[in-house]
Amino acid sequence: MASSFGRHELTLPGWTSVLGWQTGLASLAFLAGTMIQGLLVLNNPSYIFKNWHGTLLVIAITAFCILFNTFLAKRLPLVEKMVLIIHILGFFAVLIPLWVLAPRSSPSEVFTEFLNLGGWSSTGLAFMVGLLSPVYTLIGADSAVHMSEEIKDASIVLPRAIIYAASLNGSLGFVMVITFCFTLGSVFDILDTPTNYPFIQVFYNATKSNAGASVMTAILIVNITSACISTVATVSRQTWSFARDKGLPFSSYISYVSV
Repeated sequence: MASSFGRHELTLPGWTSVLGWQTGLASLAFLAGTMIQGLLVLNNPSYIFKNWHGTLLVIAITAFCILFNTFLAKRLPLVEKMVLIIHILGFFAVLIPLWVLAPRSSPSEVFTEFLNLGGWSSTGLAFMVGLLSPVYTLIGADSAVHMSEEIKDASIVLPRAIIYAASLNGSLGFVMVITFCFTLGSVFDILDTPTNYPFIQVFYNATKSNAGASVMTAILIVNITSACISTVATVSRQTWSFARDKGLPFSSYISYVSV
């Protein structure tokens, strides 16, 4: 009984982690796919936003990321370096137009005005629910942990990579959040956007240009899609290692490696 309990005790966190990362992969593909739909709405007002269109885009992005990891896995480090460059340059490509072109809110509006527009029972509860979104953006550092078997000197390199990534992205993210809060304009107007993504409406309100808003949004789509590619690598390695420990059905088949 003690041995059986111990196995279940270890299996539950494993299942939670494996399924959680697979769900995270789906969420990234969903964001990229529906952002593409948002651009379709922005550039073609006659386009009707259909959920099944978004589903097909999610499937297409997921399939692309899986095929990339299957046939171009050796190119993954090169792609990630290129995306890092896009990430840094894209940060300024979004930040500068917002500060230069967008309307400005006063500091009192940004730091002292709180709105509960989600129907939650209190502003505090709305804050805690809303906190999930920014926290979600910081969990990517955990993906490196599941690649540790492929890293030289993992005990040194891995912690450094996580700290550097969290510090860099946390700093850039804080600057972008402050920028967005000062330049978003009327909250009620951007929430009613037909694109279903308020930030796309903010980009358009700032640039007054479909092309400008599309380029700024495309930067985010590229970054999210690249994160999807990296997440496929993480999910596949994690699933394999859990199967190697016989934690999954058909573990012997999943964990088999052709030499």
